[in-house]
Amino acid sequence: MRHAARTAGTLAASRFRDEQADRDARDATILALADDLVTVLGGMRGAAMKLGQLLAVIDIGITEPSAREAFADRLKPLFQAAPRWTDAAMMKVLDQELGDRRGRIARLEGPIASASIGQVYRGVLDDGRDVAVKIQYPRVDAMVRADLKNMRLLLKVLGRYIPASNAAALSEEIARQVLAELDFAAELRHHRYFADLFAGHPGIAVPQPVDELCSDRVLVTEFLVGEPFAAAAALDQDRRNRIGEAVYRFYCGEMYRTGRFCADPHPGNVLVLPDGRAGFVDFGMTVHLTDEEHAFERDLFTSLLRGDTARVHTLAVQAGFIGRPDLMDAGDLAEYIDHVVGWHLHDGEVTITPETARDAVIAATLPAGGFFDKFEGQMLQAEHALGRRTDMSTVALLGELRATGPWRAIACEVLGLDGPATPMGVAIAEWRDLRGTDAG
Repeated sequence: MRHAARTAGTLAASRFRDEQADRDARDATILALADDLVTVLGGMRGAAMKLGQLLAVIDIGITEPSAREAFADRLKPLFQAAPRWTDAAMMKVLDQELGDRRGRIARLEGPIASASIGQVYRGVLDDGRDVAVKIQYPRVDAMVRADLKNMRLLLKVLGRYIPASNAAALSEEIARQVLAELDFAAELRHHRYFADLFAGHPGIAVPQPVDELCSDRVLVTEFLVGEPFAAAAALDQDRRNRIGEAVYRFYCGEMYRTGRFCADPHPGNVLVLPDGRAGFVDFGMTVHLTDEEHAFERDLFTSLLRGDTARVHTLAVQAGFIGRPDLMDAGDLAEYIDHVVGWHLHDGEVTITPETARDAVIAATLPAGGFFDKFEGQMLQAEHALGRRTDMSTVALLGELRATGPWRAIACEVLGLDGPATPMGVAIAEWRDLRGTDAG
C-alpha cells in the first residue's frame, strides 16, 4: 500500500512538473514574441500602438503573474512609439482644419491623452461647454500608410509563433483598424449614431459630438467627467457589477440587438461616471452588419442559447468558422464553445475572473487550448471575426472587474427572447417606452 501510495504520489508530482514546464515554456514563448515585436516594430508609429492594444489578449494568456508583468514591461516601447509633437505643431493642424471656427474654442489645455494617430486636449467652447478635442498628428496619414507597407515584417515575426493563417489575419486586422481610425468623417457618423441612440440611457453614456467643429482631422465632443476604467477595480461589488453589465450591453448586446456595434472594447475606451453609468468613447472601429449578416449573428447566438448544437455546427460551417467539418464535428464544436463563450450561455449568476478570460482566449487562439488543429482551412468573414474578437475583448474587460451577472438572461433579453433580466433591464425598458423603439 505504501509503495502504491508513493507511486501515485510520484506520478502526480511528475504530471504537475510537466504541466508547470508547459506553462513556463508557453510564457517564455510569448515573452520572446514581445521582444521580437518591439525590435521589428519600434520604428512604426500608428500601427505599433494598435498592435499593443490587440496583444492585450495574449497578456491574459500568460500563466504566471511575474511573466504578465514582464510582458507588459517589454511591450512598453510600442505604447511609447506614438510620435511626440509640439503643441505648436498640433495647434497648426487645428487652425488649418477649423479656420474661422477655431475661435469657438475659447480655452485649450493638454494634451490629456495620446492615441495611435493623434492627441486629445481638453477645451472650453465660447458657450461654456467642456469638450474633448482630438487632433490627428501632422502627416499621420502618410506615416501610417508607410508603416502598413512594413506589415510583412510583422507577418514574418508572428509566423514564428502562430500558424501563418492566423498571423496573416492579425496583420490584416491591425491594418484595417488603423486605417479606419484615420477616417474621422466615418467616426463622426458612428459617434453621432451612438450618442443619439443612448441619450438619457440609465446605464450607458456616450458624449455628444459638436458636429460643426469636426473635420477630416479634428473631432470635438462633449467632455465626459469620470474615472478611468482601471479605477472600477476599487469599487464595491454591486457597482462593479453595474459597470460590467453596461459594458456587456454596449459591446456584445448591440452586436446582437441592432447589428451596429463598436468593435474595440478596450480599457482606454471606457469611463466610470460619478452617477454610476459607464461612459464610452472612440468609435473609429465600428461595424455595421448587413441585414443578412445580422440575421446570421442572431440565429447563431439564439441557437447557442437553445443548445441546438446541430444548427450551430451548420451555421459555423456556413460562415467559414469551420473549414474542415471532418476535423470538428458538432460535439467538438459544442465543447469548444463551452470553453470560449460558456460564461454567457450558462444559467444563473456567473462571476467573470481574469482566469475566465484567459482560458477563453487560450481555447480560442492558442495551441495549448486543445482545439487549434481542428480549425484547418478556416476562412472566417471579417465582420464575423470582429464579432468574435468583440466577445473575447468584452470578457477580458469583465474579468478585470470580476463582475457578476446573469449574462445568459441578459443575452436572452437583448435578443427579445425574454423580458428584463436585471434592475438595469427594467430601467431600460421603461426608458425605451418613453423614448420610442429606436432607443438603445
